[in-house]
Amino acid sequence: MLLRKLVAALFSSIILSLGVLLMSSWDSEQKGFILLVLIFALFGNFIYGIPVSFISEALTKSLKKSRAFVAGFIYVFLAYITGVVIEGLAIFSIISAVLFYLIDEGIKVVKETPKDSKKLHFLKLIGIIPIAALAIWGVHVQTTSNLEETNNIYLIPDGYEGSIVVFYNMPTEENIVKEGEFFMIPLRVEELPTLKGSGIEEYAIFQTSSEWRSGRVTDKYFYVDELGNRSEIKKSCIHYGPGSSSMGMKYEVFQITNSSCSEDFQWSGKERYDAQTREVLRYWGYY
Repeated sequence: MLLRKLVAALFSSIILSLGVLLMSSWDSEQKGFILLVLIFALFGNFIYGIPVSFISEALTKSLKKSRAFVAGFIYVFLAYITGVVIEGLAIFSIISAVLFYLIDEGIKVVKETPKDSKKLHFLKLIGIIPIAALAIWGVHVQTTSNLEETNNIYLIPDGYEGSIVVFYNMPTEENIVKEGEFFMIPLRVEELPTLKGSGIEEYAIFQTSSEWRSGRVTDKYFYVDELGNRSEIKKSCIHYGPGSSSMGMKYEVFQITNSSCSEDFQWSGKERYDAQTREVLRYWGYY
């Protein structure tokens, strides 16, 4: 039994990390996060997950038809509770618990269940999925219900396409001005000397002494013409890039288009704009 649980702990950790890898772009920032997920999963599964699995075995030993359902509930419930401590990694804890349960119970079914009953037992194991989905939804509600709203309005020169960079915590710049409940970020277009003649030498920038604010994202994006008229930009025209910080100064980057709006652009952006962003950050000493 212990060997089975050790195998479940190891493989659930590896599968979780591979899943994060497949859903992430393989860059220097993601490498550190994926390694963190792997370490967290290994520690959690071996130190916390294995004892939980023995507790589940003991509590459900006398049950028959409902054993798989109750055992799955115990796994997910105890993983959900850990969200109080680890907060941002709570969803990973639940997913890891589900993987551990499926592998552990799957091995048990293969080795101990009669051949004609295997299919039924595997179907029972799938019952953990709606329980896990409910727990993940609960974590999402719990972590977002009390968050402040970001309430940024980005004002972008009419027709601009390319990279947008916003620098925060710059002492020599002005604070962000509010319009009602929203923070106004009026971007200006500048030309980057190192990209002159490339067709992407113009980039949009805003600098402020205000701090970067996190929370439930309620941002809006508008094109603004010379008369100050605003036209809202669709989400399919915006690609969000990773933000970062350097020497205490935070920055965020994203891409915008008005000619290539699509789901593909929203998820992946354009490589030429990625190159433009890197050059802009390099010019300002952030890359």
